[in-house]
Amino acid sequence: MATEILVNDGGAPARILPFTAGATISGGHILAMESDGEVDPATGVGALNTLGFALTNVDSGSIASVVTGKGVILNALATGTVASGGSLEVDTVNGLLVAGSTAGKIVAVALEGHSGVVTYIKVLTK
Repeated sequence: MATEILVNDGGAPARILPFTAGATISGGHILAMESDGEVDPATGVGALNTLGFALTNVDSGSIASVVTGKGVILNALATGTVASGGSLEVDTVNGLLVAGSTAGKIVAVALEGHSGVVTYIKVLTK
């Protein structure tokens, strides 16, 4: 069964767009467009080429459904200590979100707190 991450599927100003996956992707990863024209989990604090979040799990070479838009509520993969209401940015590896503590691009706001290992948390996209 696929992991679906979209919470507000009716009234959100969201679009779900198809892109070719350049790597194995999990639903909830934040994705970036790479120079080969494929999407991969975004890496690097301050990643500016993020497109949106993977809707479901997908293998490399398959079509990835990418949730885009501002004000979309979804479950995204995050790690570390995140406070409810805190800004989130791209972690240095693997398409995860972390608390926004650097000059990185803020991509979401945490709607719930979390501390510890990688897990899904509810976020509002920016």
